[in-house]
Amino acid sequence: MWDRAKRQSNRLLDRLLFKAELENPSPSPDGKTHADTTTTMAYGRIEMTSPLYLGDMSFGALSGIPNIALARTADLTGIVTGTGEGGLHPEVRKCKRITVQWASARFGVDIDVLNTGLGVVIKIGQGAKPGIGGHLPGVKVTKLISETRRIPVGVDAISPAPHHDIYSIEDLGQRIMALKEAVGKPVFVKVGATNYIPYIASGVARMGADGIIIDGHGAGTGATPEVVRSNVGLPIEIAVPVVDSALRREGLREGFTVVAAGRVSSAEDSAKLIALGADVVSLGTASLIAMGCIMVHKCHLGFCPAVITNKIEDNPTKVLSLDTATRWVVNMVKGWTEEMKLIMDAVGVSSVGELVGRRDLLTASNADPDYLQLVGVEPV
Repeated sequence: MWDRAKRQSNRLLDRLLFKAELENPSPSPDGKTHADTTTTMAYGRIEMTSPLYLGDMSFGALSGIPNIALARTADLTGIVTGTGEGGLHPEVRKCKRITVQWASARFGVDIDVLNTGLGVVIKIGQGAKPGIGGHLPGVKVTKLISETRRIPVGVDAISPAPHHDIYSIEDLGQRIMALKEAVGKPVFVKVGATNYIPYIASGVARMGADGIIIDGHGAGTGATPEVVRSNVGLPIEIAVPVVDSALRREGLREGFTVVAAGRVSSAEDSAKLIALGADVVSLGTASLIAMGCIMVHKCHLGFCPAVITNKIEDNPTKVLSLDTATRWVVNMVKGWTEEMKLIMDAVGVSSVGELVGRRDLLTASNADPDYLQLVGVEPV
């Protein structure tokens, strides 16, 4: 049940262990799980069967079929999926368990789009490239994408790094309140994990948002400059506990949703991040790997060998099967959830709520003492 591969890793999250693993390193599950993975987001307004959120990936970055597969998976499994920026694929608009993204360029976003789904995500940053905007090359802006984003075919789609109407926390508060008044739905704020993340999260909570999506170092898209992906941002396992502690200290934690994203590679990772203080865990790259992604990291060139990211040629023989992609991601979500139940049973908690912030269930092996003091975990 425990992930043996982590023992070969230098990642901080992999240096953390549940104490239950040391006590019983080779459990023999009887096939019956008793833990309850149901949870809620946004002060209880959004109910979920599992604390999983399928990451915000746009139509344009992805080829369309993966976007539909993710949205249908959420509907079929009772979790939530983010749609990313750039408006909505027509088939995605038919799905219910989605959030719509309000990014800096706001391509294809109008009041009808904002009223679709369960909530709105204001995207300030992302873990793969904190502080950098988005760029969809013109060669990938095909006819359907141009119609969805409302830009000409073949023209670069550039999202600036800042929102040009958000330059302060008060500006952000105005946008949150305006969106809430317009659609009457929860509003989340997505940010990259950087040094000031506890103060940012506190500000987001004080400005009336229903939750924050924190995207950690090394996350996501293969279209980002490698120097940025490898050197900018904080690991999610550092960001989550300091945010959880700051929000609790200021009396802002109850009901406010913390979504942890960025290099979440297993159910054990999810359980650890929840124990560190997250409510929900986002799966982006993992869901693409479930569809067949082989991590070539050339998403921006339009030649994805797994035909998951948007292609620049119209070849009807190179199309991902929607039914197969949906089935694979549904299987991943169900398997991930069952494994989380096994872990929760092993560590002695019966619900997701009981696991949130339970750093006392964790210990660490060969980890930096300063890091452990920061996140509140005792060494072995």
